[in-house]
Amino acid sequence: MDVAQLGLKPGQWLVANCGKMPSEKNCRLVMMAPADQREDLLDAGVAHAVKSHGHQESPELREGVAKTLEEVTV
Repeated sequence: MDVAQLGLKPGQWLVANCGKMPSEKNCRLVMMAPADQREDLLDAGVAHAVKSHGHQESPELREGVAKTLEEVTV
């Protein structure tokens, strides 16, 4: 499947790319959400950091994940 086949609606999207963060697991998870669903993507990114990487949920973790979200145009 190529990206065009994902059926993403054109517009602004946010990307959470775990592969850009230092990780002992060499994690490459990428999550995307429409820009107006920022909080949903942030929740998912924090949940992933807690469950898969052993971080403790905290305001500092949430702030750190929020800073890594990148905007892309589809």
